[in-house]
Amino acid sequence: MTGIASVLSSTDDKLLDDRPAETEVRNAVSAGDGVIVAWNDQPLAIPNVAKALGESDGYARVRMAAVPQAAEGATTRHIYLLVRDRGGQRWITLQAYDVQNVCVEGKRES
Repeated sequence: MTGIASVLSSTDDKLLDDRPAETEVRNAVSAGDGVIVAWNDQPLAIPNVAKALGESDGYARVRMAAVPQAAEGATTRHIYLLVRDRGGQRWITLQAYDVQNVCVEGKRES
């Protein structure tokens, strides 16, 4: 979980125009050995995004986070969050600058 928290905290707090469907998010994650985690409205301090989602306290309420594997040599990656949006929910896309491998199972990374 520490790697995921690091990736989430490395975003640029800017809501990208991409509004993916859940199938697109799951395909992006499964294509590159990424991870999906679920929470019950976990607060994430991204004030600009939170304001765009109708939150008044500077925290987006994250229900799921999808973190695809970063491409080799990449310095950024897109991550996807299922967030509360004015009483509903939707997937949003953010750019993250932490590109560490968050899904290392049985492999030694050099």
